[in-house]
Amino acid sequence: MSDPSYDVIIIGSGMGGLGAGLALQNHNPKLKTIILEQHSIPGGFVTGFKRKGMYFDAGAEGIIYADDNQALSQTLQKLGVEQEFIKIDPLEVLYYPNKEITLHADSEKFLDELIRHFPDNESELRTYFENMEKMTEELWYYGPTDYTNSLWTMLKFVVRAKTIRKHILKSFQKYLDKKISNTELHPILSFYNLWLGLPPKDTMAPIGIVVGGNPFLKGNYYPKGGMLGYSKNLASSYKQKGGEILYNTKVEQIIVEDKTAVGVILASGEEIRASLIISNADLKQTYLKLLGKKNISKNDYKKMVVLEPSISGFGVFLGVDMDLTKFPSHLTVFNDYKEIIGPILEGNFTLNGVAMRIPSKIDASLKSDKGTGIVMLAIAPYEWNNKWKITSEGERAAEYKKLKEKYAEQMIKIAERAIPGLSENIIVKEIATPITFERYSLNDGGGWYGPQKGQKRSSYKYPLENLILTGANVDSTGVPTAFISGVKTAEKIIRMKKL
Repeated sequence: MSDPSYDVIIIGSGMGGLGAGLALQNHNPKLKTIILEQHSIPGGFVTGFKRKGMYFDAGAEGIIYADDNQALSQTLQKLGVEQEFIKIDPLEVLYYPNKEITLHADSEKFLDELIRHFPDNESELRTYFENMEKMTEELWYYGPTDYTNSLWTMLKFVVRAKTIRKHILKSFQKYLDKKISNTELHPILSFYNLWLGLPPKDTMAPIGIVVGGNPFLKGNYYPKGGMLGYSKNLASSYKQKGGEILYNTKVEQIIVEDKTAVGVILASGEEIRASLIISNADLKQTYLKLLGKKNISKNDYKKMVVLEPSISGFGVFLGVDMDLTKFPSHLTVFNDYKEIIGPILEGNFTLNGVAMRIPSKIDASLKSDKGTGIVMLAIAPYEWNNKWKITSEGERAAEYKKLKEKYAEQMIKIAERAIPGLSENIIVKEIATPITFERYSLNDGGGWYGPQKGQKRSSYKYPLENLILTGANVDSTGVPTAFISGVKTAEKIIRMKKL
């Protein structure tokens, strides 16, 4: 075995990779760590781009736990990273055919808004919000902080969390059916289930309620400089502490010798060796491609082959010659009150809801005199229509482009119910499908949240000696959780290896 060139190789500059690298270099600036990133920019799904001077976020749209006294900000402070966050308020405006509902950042104002629209359900709504606050606080004070799913950790939590324990065996949908009689309220109260990529019927009631309540009770924030600016700030801090990043550097294989990970082979054919390897890459890709069948157990191979990705999406990025300052930064248009995630998971694609994001409305530093960037997103299945009519060789040919344009036109038409005149003022138009998200992220199926929820993942963190996995693929999803996962991975390495 040749001597390693680095102490640690980190595959991928997503949140988990950046968190791990920052924590390692912050602990010991003399460490030789390197992040290998296949893209030209950092961040994974926490990123963005510019076209003709207009900025667009390309993935994440908000970050929770970013207030001064909350987990993400405290972690960044501990690592010496300065980052300003802007509170998103209102959190969202929902446009239904017969109603326009504002999701205020203040839970009491949001409750008043719902009662104004649904006065006959006032008592039910007040009870729902009381339970939402109790469950959120129970998770906040008693919830697991080590990102493990050990039986002992979960038992201690359930014993302490009385309100959560009372409803833990119910699905979120059953809870809504029992507690909220007006079904028009169900998609509103479960709006943030989109962050889980699961319909309410497949979500534990406390999880659905807490995820839905966090933005109102704890806030949802936007990083100054946009999502790309945030990721670049993390990458810059990592390099200032002595870390190294190589962009446009794709890892093709993890080198294994005597059942021990010792390095990587790049797409260029170059080998880089290290004493330890952290993979922040897609879980399925790490096992089946980077390690390969010969280096993993038969049992792990069988599990990985059938591992399902989370939902992906369809996006249109419009630059328009319009002043959109009178519109909220986050708005979503729905055709009706039907649940939208379930049909997508079944492989169907219908534009029943379109989310719109206007980054420059939140952060004035992103404004451009060339026009305004607006991001439109809808969840979408990867396998739909023979993988969006790509060819058998994987080429994105004429049929693929025609299909993209067809649904982009539909999306813009739906969006114009909230913002009239978009189609007449287009300067820039970029379209993304699940195939696009897969190409840029290398996530299986273009999955926005790693593997689909409900599949066991925690046992996959240590597949081989000197190889450890981190980020949203092995811990819970979300920007702060993936980042903190990387930090905790680094802390564990520091203890284990006495770095």
